[in-house]
Amino acid sequence: MYVDYLEYEIWNVEKGKSSYHNSWITNIPVTKDNVCEMAKVARSRWKIENEHNNVLKHKGYNLKHNWGHGENHASEIYCMLNFLAFLIHGLQDLADDEYRAARAAFSSRKSFFEAMKHEIAYHLHSDWTELFNLLADIDPPGG
Repeated sequence: MYVDYLEYEIWNVEKGKSSYHNSWITNIPVTKDNVCEMAKVARSRWKIENEHNNVLKHKGYNLKHNWGHGENHASEIYCMLNFLAFLIHGLQDLADDEYRAARAAFSSRKSFFEAMKHEIAYHLHSDWTELFNLLADIDPPGG
């Protein structure tokens, strides 16, 4: 298989040092006509992946590098459950008005999850809409 190597660096003249440096390997031939576009796409992809990993690690999902070596693939199952929750929350953010309102009522995703955890642990709710309306401090329809 033929591969090309692309290296990209942003130099900060004022500080006299590199402010960004990365490199990529690709099976797409790198030419003078496509090198700028490839660097832009590669950097965007890296940024998206890095930001999502940051959310999963620090913003309430508690995804750690390693949960340990549980029996029968426990760490892989925990990781997949985290990814599934992240996916469902992303879909809710796109399609569920009550979820968006409840999320907007909190300053951080982590505090939103803490409030949800408390509500689910100590109170019964007839459905998700009721829970999200309570969290958003919205009066339920007809009540």
